[in-house]
Amino acid sequence: MRSKSNRRKPASKRQGKVAMYFRRTVFFSSIGVLAAGIVAGTWFLAKAFYVREIRVSGNNRLDKRDIEELLNIRSEPLLDLSLKEIDTRLRRNAWIKNASLRWLLPGTVEIKIEEASPKALLSYGGEMFLVNEEGNIMEAMGGQAIPFLPVLKNIDPRYKKVMTEAMKLVEALTVKDIIADKQSVEIGLETYGLTANIDGEFIMVGYGQYAEKFNRWLELEPELEKRGVPIQYIDLRFKDSVIVMPVKLEKEKNKDKEKDKVKAKVTGKEKKEKRIS
Repeated sequence: MRSKSNRRKPASKRQGKVAMYFRRTVFFSSIGVLAAGIVAGTWFLAKAFYVREIRVSGNNRLDKRDIEELLNIRSEPLLDLSLKEIDTRLRRNAWIKNASLRWLLPGTVEIKIEEASPKALLSYGGEMFLVNEEGNIMEAMGGQAIPFLPVLKNIDPRYKKVMTEAMKLVEALTVKDIIADKQSVEIGLETYGLTANIDGEFIMVGYGQYAEKFNRWLELEPELEKRGVPIQYIDLRFKDSVIVMPVKLEKEKNKDKEKDKVKAKVTGKEKKEKRIS
């Protein structure tokens, strides 16, 4: 006769096999769930790190589509995007002064724009253009109403150094409140440098130290107005000095003409005497 302990062994073996099978099932199921989770997570992250939306704020003059064209982003991976490169692309538009950028998951690029303001007009090639503070052309005016701004006359916009200097001069005139109460302000270019024509008063400016030069002019201007002497030009090019050339009166012009005639006669007579001798 078998003992009771011998009868229990097959039952315990069967239970052990069931438990082992259950553990294996749970183990492989867990691996399957984990693998599925990894795949799903990878897919989500892949989508999250691709550009799906571009948000733009602070743009008043520019349309969102203009900014998207500048960026030229078409479902690119976020991690492949260089914020510096995006900033460079945006600054190619003269209307954009500053831009701040950040990523927002999932898949969003947020751009905050600070637009530039026109600081001058450029009259060149028979057209009128708006110009920003860096001397870059913002747009052609066409048939639009022209605002009151200083006018850069016939300065080639391709000459970046000259445009930069002209805008420095505009800035100095703005800071000194010279522009505010004037009817006409034109910035020109001669062989010796920049010029300014302010309400018909022609000023030779040259290059550099614009604030100091116009400080001297502002000190002298009230006295010139008080005297009421017509001025041909003012020269500010020389350090610590202001040269004022009054307009010659008709009498003085006639005297100069007579002097020139006498000089011409004397010179002609001298040449004739030399030939005779």
